Amino acid sequence: MSSAPDFFDVLFESLPVRNTGRFGMPGDPWNLLFIATEKQLDAALKAAGWTRLALGLLRPFAYGILQALRGEFLTRFPPMNQYRMLGAPQDQNWAQTVIPIERRHHFRLWRLPYRDKKGRNYWWGSGNFDLSVRWRDLSHVPDPDTVMEREYIATSLQGSPWVESIGRRRCARIPTEGANDKGYPFHTDGSVLLVFLHDKA
Repeated sequence: MSSAPDFFDVLFESLPVRNTGRFGMPGDPWNLLFIATEKQLDAALKAAGWTRLALGLLRPFAYGILQALRGEFLTRFPPMNQYRMLGAPQDQNWAQTVIPIERRHHFRLWRLPYRDKKGRNYWWGSGNFDLSVRWRDLSHVPDPDTVMEREYIATSLQGSPWVESIGRRRCARIPTEGANDKGYPFHTDGSVLLVFLHDKA
């Protein structure tokens, strides 16, 4: 007798497997799912060395100018382009700068309209690593290996007191290779990182 599908079976069959980029073109593949309240998510990621970037263009530019004037390492600039999932722009942007402006780890998160029994939200995410800047259209050239970035995000949270568990779950609908809305190639193994967070003990 086959068992009834669990919530994640249903979720993985119903969610988009890619976000939507420029001109309505398919963007980056789904590779992250956080189960957390916004407070838990914010605290865990900041403790792991991630910086939350402001949405839009103006505030990141303003923060970048302030950091530059103070002689600080640029962590809050440049802005991240707006992508959409189910018609809505991302709710959060997160980054770790390696070389200012040029190279960074980063991901976008969308809050899904679901909560678990503990009142935690579900956050759909897509992350990749920026290798360099393509100045002609002010975009970043991403590393095509999105698995490497997914695993970097997992490693950054390993051992955090905010983490309840970290796992991976395959979604057969995620394309294992392709190109995003800007024509940059990607390849992945089709698995999503599942990160459950809780209040720090």
